[in-house]
Amino acid sequence: MWDFAAHIARMADCEAILEYVYATCIDRGATWFSYHFTPAFESQTSKKTFIWARDLPFEYQKRYISGNWRTLDPVPRLTFEHGPILDWKRAIDLGQSDASAAAFFREIELAGADNWVGFALFGPHNRDGYVSMRFGTDPVGFTQGELQEVHSLLLAAHLQICKIMDGGRSSVSLSDREREVLGWMGRGKSSGDIATILEISPETVRTYTRRIYDKLQTNDRVTATVRALKLGLVDL
Repeated sequence: MWDFAAHIARMADCEAILEYVYATCIDRGATWFSYHFTPAFESQTSKKTFIWARDLPFEYQKRYISGNWRTLDPVPRLTFEHGPILDWKRAIDLGQSDASAAAFFREIELAGADNWVGFALFGPHNRDGYVSMRFGTDPVGFTQGELQEVHSLLLAAHLQICKIMDGGRSSVSLSDREREVLGWMGRGKSSGDIATILEISPETVRTYTRRIYDKLQTNDRVTATVRALKLGLVDL
């Protein structure tokens, strides 16, 4: 695991870090993954929290990222209160006394979400992170050491992302259109999607993207988004 941490510490691209971490977790049985980067003094379910996700079921993704599940989700709070590692069965048990939490768990179960684990990631300057990960088998059967190893990997990634976030210029000015493009990038939209939403050409979107990357001194959308969140340039 320390080899993983040393490798992550040499990386300067936030999106590459998350892709690397997810690939490593797949080797440990993960089937979907979501990373939540929380701006200072915000909650893990805030609309300002940036979410990077891979392989979530479409219905779950639609209702969580675009719908209202994000604000209803009790798992991040329960994970920070009772974790830092919280498996799905214990989370459901802890939520039974809260009617809204119990209702949320019933809904996600119907959407096919099981075998998941929440990981709380404490970061510097109140910039915490959170990961929800589903495994192909029930994680209740994992050893504590196996889950702690995964948690160490996730924490190393989060701390490196926080470090990268603090790079770049201390002050950046974006045009209204650049803010719009960056905001949709942060919501996971492709250049084609953004072009359709804003009724401009894909090439124009790519031009704005290049300008955004230049101003934020990066070459990937995740780093651009977390740096923009730090500077208060976008609301997601």
